[in-house]
Amino acid sequence: MKTEIPAIDRLVYARTLSAGKKVLDIGGQKMPNCAVTSPFAVEYGKIQLAASAYRIVDYQDKPEVDYVLDLNKAESIARLAGIIAEFKPEVILCMEVLEHINYHFEVMNVLADAITKINSVVFITIPNNGNWVFNALGWNQDHSIAFFKNIALRFVSRSDLGKYPVEMHACMQKYRWYWWIVYLLSFGQPLSWGFTIRK
Repeated sequence: MKTEIPAIDRLVYARTLSAGKKVLDIGGQKMPNCAVTSPFAVEYGKIQLAASAYRIVDYQDKPEVDYVLDLNKAESIARLAGIIAEFKPEVILCMEVLEHINYHFEVMNVLADAITKINSVVFITIPNNGNWVFNALGWNQDHSIAFFKNIALRFVSRSDLGKYPVEMHACMQKYRWYWWIVYLLSFGQPLSWGFTIRK
């Protein structure tokens, strides 16, 4: 079952969802070339400040990363399940990650187990390749798959996450003034598709 709700700022939404909660952020180290003082990093950092406990799963071996895990390796799926079982996060964030990895459905199935077993709330975002500005600027050049609206919805719903109600969001970002220009030039196409899944 899908419920579509109005457009959101994904970072603000993730922060609100995480407020006062134990949060596991898959891919939370951000891009390798992302400066900690950049507007994106500053806005993203507010998620951690809002959480009562915050841990990061990422392939980058950095001091900020609590669990170094490469989700392009099959053996990492069982380890991700173990991390979730040990930490018991109330909220799991997986923003702009699934398009970079090989084991999309396996990861989503692990997240569905977290909903079943520990009542986690899962928030996933994936890029919208229906945004022609996004495509023209080459922001999708390292993505393994492309997501248009209905494809994105089927992608999430056909995993075990589809056993639960799926809220679909059009996601924008406000930390840079020019995102609004991108939004207008793309005829109102969001930058990402977001999905909140919970019992």
